[in-house]
Amino acid sequence: MTLNLVYNKLELNTSIIMSIKSSLIKNTGINLAGYFYLLVASFFSISVLLGNLGRDIFGVYIFLASFISLASVFDFGISNAVVRRLSLPGTTQAEKVKTWKTSFAIFSYLSLTLSLIIFGLLQYLSGSMAVFSHLDKGVLFWSTCVLSVIVFINHLNTHFLTLPQAQQRFDIFNSKTILVGSANTIISAIVSGFFPNVAVLFFVQLMFHLLTLSFLIIYSRRHFSGSDFGPSYNKKEGKELFSFGLKNFVATLAGQAEAQISNFILGAMVSARAITSFNIPQNIVAKGAGVVSQFAQVFFPLSASLLEKDRIKKLKSLVLGVESLTLMGGVLAVILSFTIGEPFLLWWLKDEIVVQSAYPVLRILSFYFLLVSLTPVPTALVQGLNKPQVPSFFGALTVTLEVIAALVLVPKLGVIGMAYAFLFSVIITVPSFLIVTWILLQREIKKLTQSDDSISYVSPVLPPQ
Repeated sequence: MTLNLVYNKLELNTSIIMSIKSSLIKNTGINLAGYFYLLVASFFSISVLLGNLGRDIFGVYIFLASFISLASVFDFGISNAVVRRLSLPGTTQAEKVKTWKTSFAIFSYLSLTLSLIIFGLLQYLSGSMAVFSHLDKGVLFWSTCVLSVIVFINHLNTHFLTLPQAQQRFDIFNSKTILVGSANTIISAIVSGFFPNVAVLFFVQLMFHLLTLSFLIIYSRRHFSGSDFGPSYNKKEGKELFSFGLKNFVATLAGQAEAQISNFILGAMVSARAITSFNIPQNIVAKGAGVVSQFAQVFFPLSASLLEKDRIKKLKSLVLGVESLTLMGGVLAVILSFTIGEPFLLWWLKDEIVVQSAYPVLRILSFYFLLVSLTPVPTALVQGLNKPQVPSFFGALTVTLEVIAALVLVPKLGVIGMAYAFLFSVIITVPSFLIVTWILLQREIKKLTQSDDSISYVSPVLPPQ
């Protein structure tokens, strides 16, 4: 009898491990397929857009588009909180409905508020920043209007994307990558050949944001139909979502601020052309780090479901394996940047002036990539452990150090100073974050093991109370 129990337990554990691996491989494969499509599309479109718009207008286009990404951060961590709530084992359908409706209400309010803020902010900046002098006033005004609507739709899409992510339906989740990603890259590049007008490009992108929203609404109504679908704020549920989300929000805000801060500093202190010279190598590095982030998107709901006494050690092994592979990939990226980086940029951009300033930035940022690529999976792990304030702290510290270093280095070194500022900050923060993550994981394993030991012992004389 005992042997049969042991055999059954081993068989169950083997089945669980195989299920975890197959689910992880499948979902990561779907995510990476969408991401590599976007990577290839971006690769071809950047050089086309640069040629059709010109160096200065392309720099302004990048600057304006960055407001969409910046606004998307201001979900106050609610999207991650919703994904976690919907992913936790044992969540009832009634609880899921309450979470969904509360999230919908929050995002509806945030979408409208952010849209109006972005419109007002761009109207103010257009009259005070010299970088906008390259655009006609009429083009700038309509670009501002369209961007504000994109911010509204994009924020609603963030709410609807929580459901397929929580369900680990990454085929549905990647619909935005395919539709909006195509509009931002290939389609914009083609349209720019006929209409080299940034307002027209943003309008085309808006159409694909709307198409994505329509598709996600249809999918969501299959799971939350009738009165379960619409927005309705529940105070208790909202409090719980904000409790988790706000702790995570600082990390998300810091990550996006890190990605966009160079545009503001270079645009204000140097020139629109400097934005182009820095953004291209930064884009290459971001696309490389994005490969790891695609895995982290799959890993986040999975890690939350593995926080059980029989599974957490499998989680630890998985994290160590992924981080080892990531480190090797980072070293390879540094080697490639120093050996074939310049010829690659010349072949890709076909603009020697841009390459002369972009290649030194790429070499420095390759070391930045080596370090920062090690953070997405530990971040997802720590969030799954319900400690989102940890990556938030290190994210805020990273951006603070970057800004301080940039304000010192950019006036002296120009665009190359921004690259050194990026590298300086992560040399300090990334190793510290990895050490803290390891300590938290070890504590969680110890806690679950001790809990298992105390529950497993039952007195042979007295029944458990």
